[in-house]
Amino acid sequence: MSVGPDGASHQALEDIALMRVIPNMNIIVPCDGPQTREAIIACFEAPGPFYVRLGRPKVATIENKGEFKFGKAQVLTEGNDAAIIACGIMAQEALSAAANLLKKGVKARVINIHTIKPIDQEAVLKAARETRGIVVCEEHAVIGGLASSVDEIVAENCPAKVIRLGIRNRYGQSGEPADLLKEYNLTSDDIEKAVSTIIS
Repeated sequence: MSVGPDGASHQALEDIALMRVIPNMNIIVPCDGPQTREAIIACFEAPGPFYVRLGRPKVATIENKGEFKFGKAQVLTEGNDAAIIACGIMAQEALSAAANLLKKGVKARVINIHTIKPIDQEAVLKAARETRGIVVCEEHAVIGGLASSVDEIVAENCPAKVIRLGIRNRYGQSGEPADLLKEYNLTSDDIEKAVSTIIS
C-alpha cells in the first residue's frame, strides 16, 4: 500500500500469503532501515530461500527494539491489557497507538513480528495468555498474512479474541501513503479503537 501513487498495479497486498504457502520459504518484514540491514545480514548467514518485504517511504527508526534475531519477535512495549502485533511500517503505527492508549491508562503490549515465517509462536501464545486480546495490524490482506498466522497459532493452542486490521477484499488504489492508510483503516487511531473494543 505504501508505494502510494503507483496504485493497485504496483501495490503488493497478497505477497506474504503467496510466499507463506511455498515450502521452506522464510519471510522477513523489517520495521525500519537498521532492521532491514540486520535482516539482510541474517539472510546471508542462514540457509535460504528468503523473501524480504521492503517498503518504499522513509520511516523513523524504532529505538530500543533490541537485537535482531531471525524468527524471534521483539516486544517494543510491555502491557497486559491488550497486545498489538504488527510488522513492517505498521510497527510505527502500533507504537503511536500504544502511546495514546497509555495516556488513557491502557497498557498495550506492542510486538514487532519481523519474521512472518517461521513465526515466533511463543511470543504470540504469551500475548494470548497474558492479555485480554490481540490486535493484529498489517499492510497486507487479512487473508494469508500475519493475521492468518496469528489466527492459526491461537486457534490451535490458546483461543483468544483477535481483531485483524488489514486490507479486506479490496484492491489498492492510487494516493499518498498516509491517505491510503486512512482509507483502509490502518492508522494509529484505528489500532487504538480496536484495542478499546478488545478491553471493553
